Amino acid sequence: MQIVELSDADLLARMRNFEDHLVERKVVSDNKDWKKTAVAFANSAPIGLPAVLYVGVRASGDIETPQRDLDEAQRRFNAQMEKVYPRIAYVPKIITENGRQALAIIVPGSELRPHFAGLAYVRRGSQTDPASEEQYDELIAQRSSKAGLLLRWKGKNVTVFVRTKDTEIPWPNSTVLTECNHFYATFKRFAHEPASSFPLSRIEVNFDNLRGRLQLEISDPNRNAWSIQIDRQVFEVLSSQMNHEGRQLIGHLLTRGKVECPQQFFAEIPLDVQNKQMEIAVKNGFVRRGLEQGGLRMTYYVG
Repeated sequence: MQIVELSDADLLARMRNFEDHLVERKVVSDNKDWKKTAVAFANSAPIGLPAVLYVGVRASGDIETPQRDLDEAQRRFNAQMEKVYPRIAYVPKIITENGRQALAIIVPGSELRPHFAGLAYVRRGSQTDPASEEQYDELIAQRSSKAGLLLRWKGKNVTVFVRTKDTEIPWPNSTVLTECNHFYATFKRFAHEPASSFPLSRIEVNFDNLRGRLQLEISDPNRNAWSIQIDRQVFEVLSSQMNHEGRQLIGHLLTRGKVECPQQFFAEIPLDVQNKQMEIAVKNGFVRRGLEQGGLRMTYYVG
């Protein structure tokens, strides 16, 4: 976020002008609305455009006399801002005019809005705690009908189809919805594979009545028929012919791109089990073997 900077001359000019939606003036003793004003600025000002709360300045635009303890005023303001959620970025500056000083608190319009003049709380077991940033984002996302519905299935199995204009390929029944916000949802097909994320705009929501769970149809128009066929073949082999160790081995190979053999991929998987599982993958065509360095080194490759 780019923030427009204000010089001391800019701050003094704003202090003397009439109050508007980007300027508020308060004497030091009038501290009950400091927090509310800062939150309003962060929520209302154009993102990156600075609004200013003047502390120690009368409504007329004159710095108040007698002079007050501005260090104490700033400490009180900081204490109030600790109760704002999510936290607001602001810059306090001391400005001087005719030998008198005031506190100018610069609050830019925030891209993290909405902000609230108090913490959000959630329950953790038997105790009440302030919400984390992730939990706060989830609470806000629940206002969106699609994101809110998906969040109810977070951590649970869902039915997923990836659809192109020609065909539809089902993901494994073990697919779990792991995360969702306003913009995208994340899924995990197998425990040993990296998760996959898709924008909400490409996800259609349905219900799988047979399994009694959420069904999501993901449009993927960029995939061609060949890649869809390969995916279907891989899923079928992984689920029907290969065991848990085999799925671990394929996940490792997908991450690395190629692996030398007959070296063991994992110490806990015996070499004979590894060789049998990899032979199934080679036989079905989605893993191949090759020779490198003049035929002296055998290597497994993807695809």
